[in-house]
Amino acid sequence: MSSRISQGQGSEASRVGVPGDLRDIVHIIEWDLERLKSQRVFLAMRLSWFIIQVFIFARAISLIVRQLTGVSYYEFYLLGIYVSILYSTSISRGYVIADEFDDGIVEYHLSLPVKRWVLVLGRVLGCSLAATIFTLPMMLVVLLAVNALSLPGLLLSTLIAYVFSTGVVGFVIFVVTRVKSTDVTDILFGTIDAILVRLSTVFYPLPVIEALGFAPYYYAALLNPLTSMADAIRLIFLPEYVAYTVSPHALLLYLVGFSLGMMVLALEHYTKRLEAGGWK
Repeated sequence: MSSRISQGQGSEASRVGVPGDLRDIVHIIEWDLERLKSQRVFLAMRLSWFIIQVFIFARAISLIVRQLTGVSYYEFYLLGIYVSILYSTSISRGYVIADEFDDGIVEYHLSLPVKRWVLVLGRVLGCSLAATIFTLPMMLVVLLAVNALSLPGLLLSTLIAYVFSTGVVGFVIFVVTRVKSTDVTDILFGTIDAILVRLSTVFYPLPVIEALGFAPYYYAALLNPLTSMADAIRLIFLPEYVAYTVSPHALLLYLVGFSLGMMVLALEHYTKRLEAGGWK
């Protein structure tokens, strides 16, 4: 990344203004995407396991649900699986920042002739784009399994997935720079991951959650960004599986607001907490 940025600068004047900042952001995004090339084997293994989960485990679960309730659960469950995979992958992509602190990579990045807000914005956009690309094969498998593959739907859902991923990555970077402890963030994100997925409509329809009669659970699921993401994907491909009536515009606005809000928090906190550089 440093060589590309250095080649793109040339002079101090070229670093001043929007074009220079945009060039730096593009180079940072490219650096994050380059790391995907070293994970081809991991991606193949993850995709293979995902295919097994979709065509064997998911069918077994849906068959049990159908026998107990008479309701088709397979398509609802599969779209939820994709959202959970996207969420977990976005967390892992953003969490590499913590490992980079331990390895001294962040200190190296801070020494480069790049503005701090440009650096963190590039990392948010790059990590989220890497997460979206990484999970794209999983989305294709799901859409083929539910027989809902279409080019317009795929493009729109990919864009929405990217918006959602930027919010998750921004949140991760905010927490990492706030806590500044690899051990604590390991435990924290494991807990957050488990709680947010289950307090959403990723796997459980909202009417079922409401029927439990536990209001805090219901409203937590209603306000959960994973719920908005899952229902946005279902609205695109299988609108009959959306758990509650809500405006598509409201879902999109909520996801955009979540993404922008988390990105601003990451930008503000990263630049201020790392003003002197370093992890400690």
